[in-house]
Amino acid sequence: MSLLDGFVVVEFAHPLTEYAGHVLAGLGATVWLVEPSAGSDTRQRRPFANGASESRKSIPFLARNLNKKSVAIDRNSDADLRLLQDLLCAADVVLDASTSEFHAQVESARPGRLVTVTDDMGLGSSSIVGFAASGGLSSSGWPHQPPCNAPSWLALDAAGIYAAGMAIAACFVDNGSEPIAYDIPYAEAALAGITPWTRPLHSYGMVVSGQGAASARLGAGPYPILRCRDGFIRVLTARGRQWDAWLELLGHPEALASDEWNDGRFRAANFEVMVAIASEIVADRSVDDLFKAGQSLGLTITPVLSLDAVMSDEHVQARQLFTTVLDPDLGAIQVLRPPVRLPNAKPQVPAPSLGQHSDEAAAFVASHSPALERSADSAANGTRDDASAAPHLPLAGIRVLEFGVGAVVPEAASMMALLGAEVIKVESRHHLDFLRQLGLNGPGDFNNCPSFNQMNLGVKSIAVDLRSEEGQAVARGLVAGSDVVMENMRGPVMAKFGLDYESVRKIRPDIVYLSSQGLGSGPYGGFQTFGPNLQTFAGVTSVWAHPDDPHPVGSTLNHPDHLAGKQALVALLAALKRRAATGEGCYLDCAQFEAAAALIGDKFLAQQLSDAPVLPLGNRSLDFAPHGCYPCLGEDQWCAIAVETDEQWATLAHVVGGELENRNDLQTAGQRLLLADSIDPALAAWTRSRTPAEAEETLRAAGVPVSRVVTGDDLAAREDWHVEGLFQSVPHPTAGARWHTGLPVRERGRGRLPVLRAPLLGEHDQEIYLGAGLSTEQISQFAAAGTIGY
Repeated sequence: MSLLDGFVVVEFAHPLTEYAGHVLAGLGATVWLVEPSAGSDTRQRRPFANGASESRKSIPFLARNLNKKSVAIDRNSDADLRLLQDLLCAADVVLDASTSEFHAQVESARPGRLVTVTDDMGLGSSSIVGFAASGGLSSSGWPHQPPCNAPSWLALDAAGIYAAGMAIAACFVDNGSEPIAYDIPYAEAALAGITPWTRPLHSYGMVVSGQGAASARLGAGPYPILRCRDGFIRVLTARGRQWDAWLELLGHPEALASDEWNDGRFRAANFEVMVAIASEIVADRSVDDLFKAGQSLGLTITPVLSLDAVMSDEHVQARQLFTTVLDPDLGAIQVLRPPVRLPNAKPQVPAPSLGQHSDEAAAFVASHSPALERSADSAANGTRDDASAAPHLPLAGIRVLEFGVGAVVPEAASMMALLGAEVIKVESRHHLDFLRQLGLNGPGDFNNCPSFNQMNLGVKSIAVDLRSEEGQAVARGLVAGSDVVMENMRGPVMAKFGLDYESVRKIRPDIVYLSSQGLGSGPYGGFQTFGPNLQTFAGVTSVWAHPDDPHPVGSTLNHPDHLAGKQALVALLAALKRRAATGEGCYLDCAQFEAAAALIGDKFLAQQLSDAPVLPLGNRSLDFAPHGCYPCLGEDQWCAIAVETDEQWATLAHVVGGELENRNDLQTAGQRLLLADSIDPALAAWTRSRTPAEAEETLRAAGVPVSRVVTGDDLAAREDWHVEGLFQSVPHPTAGARWHTGLPVRERGRGRLPVLRAPLLGEHDQEIYLGAGLSTEQISQFAAAGTIGY
C-alpha cells in the first residue's frame, strides 16, 4: 500500500534536500537522485562502512538515500544534459537547493513544480550552524558546558520535512499551465521546525523550559534524568496526578510527605531537593521496573535508551520499526522504515551506487516522450511573475476534524489550515488541551496561551462534551462531511467515543485517518509520553551530549513534537493525493518516537557497521574542523562556526590571523581533523574579543558558515523576519496583537501565506453546528444540557 505510487520526483543531491527525497521515497515515490559525476557530497561523509564500495562507503549516505535511484550527470556531456532536461520535464516535482551544482540548469528549465531550499545566510551544510540559527542550540545541554549540538542533521532535516510537504501540497494546486515554485529558506525552516513557539512566548513575555523571553540551558531541566541500577530514567512530575503517581512509585518517602509538596510552586522551588531524595531511592531499582511500574500508575516516565536498547526493545520490535535489507556490499543490515506504519508497505531498497540507474532513467524518459513535449511547452509558456496575485491555497476545499491536544497533531492540523483547509478542532472545558492551561494570567486563562495559540493558528474551535452519548453523536455527525480525522488521544479513548478508525470509516468510507500517539499501538500502547521523554525512548538523548558529560541530557526543547507533527503531515498529504486518484481512504499510524528515531537513522546504522559503539560527539564533527560552539564577549554568549572547505579555512585563517594564518599543517580537511584540539583555543581567543553579532558579521561577510547561538531576544530583534513575514503580528480578541511564527514557505511571484489567529474555546459552535444540519432549537437544547458549548 504505497501512498505515492506513480509520483515522480527529481532530487538534486544536496544535504538540504536529501531528507525530503528520503521521506518521499519512503512513501513510495520514484525519486531520481541527480548527482554530479563525482557523486554527492554526502557520499564522502563519515563514518565509513568497512567493506563497502567507494561510492557507497558513507554510512550517512546509506541511511539517508534508501529507495532512491541514482543518475550521474556530467555537465560536459551534451547527452547527459539532454537526459537531465528530459527528467525535469517528466517529473511531478523537482527538489533543489540554491547551492546545488545544477541549480542554474534547474532554474532555466522552469519545471512545472519546483521546491527549492535556499541558504541566503550561508549557513552551510554541517547542521550545527543551522541549529544555532534556529534558536535550538541555546536550550541544549548542561548549563556549565558550551551549548551542545543535536545529533545527526537536525536543522537540515527540518528544512527537508517542509520541502517534502510542499512538494506534495503543490500537486493540489490547480494552476493550469503556470509553473508553480516554492522556496523554503533554510534558516526559517530550521526555526519553524525546531523552536516555533520561542517568538510567541517572547511576545507574551513568558518562558517555558528555557525558551521564550529568557533562553537558557537547563540540563535535563524540569524533566529530571535519574541514574538507576542498570541505566537512566526520565520522569515528568508537573501535574498533581503525576506527582501522586511519582510519590507512590518512590514508596511515599517521609521527606516528601508534607502537604507543602502538593503545591506545584513549592515543588518547582525545591526541585533539586526532590531530585536528590528520589535519586537515592531509584538507584537500586532497574530501569524496566521503574518504567513499567510508573506507567501503570499513570506517571510520564521513560527509559533513556541506548541505540542498541532501542533496536532490541519489545515495543520497537513489535512495531517493526527496523527492517532487514540485503545490502549489495554489506549483506543483511537493519534500517528504519518510514515513521508511518502502513499495511503491505513496499520493502526498503538499499541506497544506490553512483550512477546505478542512469540507463534506467534514459529508458524512463524515452517512454514518456509525449508527456515531455507537453511539459516543455507548459514550462516555456508559464510564468511566475504575477507579484500582485495572492498565494495559492493548496488545501482549499478539504475539511479536517481534529481531536488533538498539545503540539503534534494540532501543529500538523494548523499547517493544513494555513494551506487553506477548514480545520475544526473538537475540545471541551471538561478536558482542556493542556497547552490552554499555560495562560498569560495563570490557570483558567485558557484563551491567552502563547504555545496553544501558536500550535493552533488558523483552526476553528467547537466545544463538545465527548463524555456524553449526545456529545459523541454530535461529533460523529461531523464525520460525514469531513475528509480527514486527526487524533492523538491516549490509548482506547477514541474507540470509547465511537470515533476510532473502524467506527469512522463506516460513516465515511474514504476517510483519511491519522492517529499519532507518543509510542503508538503495541506493548506500550496507552503509555504516557511527552516530547523530552520521547527523545530518551528513541535513543536521541543517548547521543546528544559532550563526550565528557556525566550523562547525556539532550535538550529541554519539545523535540520531536514539532517535527513529528510535520513529518506525519507529509504522510497525510500523500494519503490525500492517493485518495484523489483512487477514491480510497486509509489509516495512518504515526508514533511520535519513530519520527525522532528517523532523524538519527545514520546513528543506528553506524552502531551496526562501526567497529566501536557510537558515542556522543558534542560539537565536534567527523568531517569538518574547526566545527564547534565558541565563546563570545558577554556572559554566556556564543557563536557556532563550521569550516567545510579548504577555501573557507584559508579565509577564516586570514580573518583570525595570528598563529592560524601562519600554520602550514592545517591546509587540508584531514590535517585539521587530526589537529582540531590545537585550532579551537586560537579561534576561541578571537571570538572572545567580539560580540556574537560582530563575529557573525565578520565571518559571514568572508563566506564562512557561522551563526550566533540565537536566543529569544535575538529572534525578537530580527527586523527582517518581521518585515518579510516569517513572524507576523496576529490580532487576537483577548490577548491583543502578538507575534507568531508563520510558515517558512514563499510561493514565487505570490509571496507568503498569511498567519491566521488561533480560536477562542468554542468560538465556532454556531457556525459549525448549523452547517452540520442542527436546528437552532437543537443547538439551544444541547447547550443548556452542557453537551456543546462547554
